[in-house]
Amino acid sequence: MEQNNIEEVLTDIYNITYDDVLRYVVSKCRSSSDIADLMQNIYLNFYKALKNKREILEPKKYLIRIARNEIYKHYGILKMAQNYVPVFSSDDEMEFQRFECNLKIESDYESKLLCKEIWNYLEKKDLLTFKIFILYFKNDLKIKDIGKSLNISESTVKNRLYRTMNEMNNEFNI
Repeated sequence: MEQNNIEEVLTDIYNITYDDVLRYVVSKCRSSSDIADLMQNIYLNFYKALKNKREILEPKKYLIRIARNEIYKHYGILKMAQNYVPVFSSDDEMEFQRFECNLKIESDYESKLLCKEIWNYLEKKDLLTFKIFILYFKNDLKIKDIGKSLNISESTVKNRLYRTMNEMNNEFNI
């Protein structure tokens, strides 16, 4: 494959598989700040496989397998030790800003401020609640599908989702 063709194939596969791979990563990760790095590594490894002329018959399954390996490597014992050293990156901040823009809130200053406050509020919630919100609002998953993805009951998903939404309504007078 020539370089332009590889990039076209990668772009097509990325557009088709991104939501499913993101759902998998969100359901397995331990911290919301790890999602962007994991997704980048997954698609970088996929690109390398394409560049090495590997024949990939089922790209989605192949990407999920890469995701599983990346998550394992990321949360392995050595990585756990590395995570105790605080590292700050401007890439993380850019990813959060991009995600905030995707919330589709009006672009005036007050709405942006409210969006930032809501995002900060969600980040302070437990990881399971954060994952539920990402899967429900960002990925438009149904409650039943979120329960299956996270291996929890539908009632748990509903309870955390609606309770947190009520708390946010009270907190922010929405």
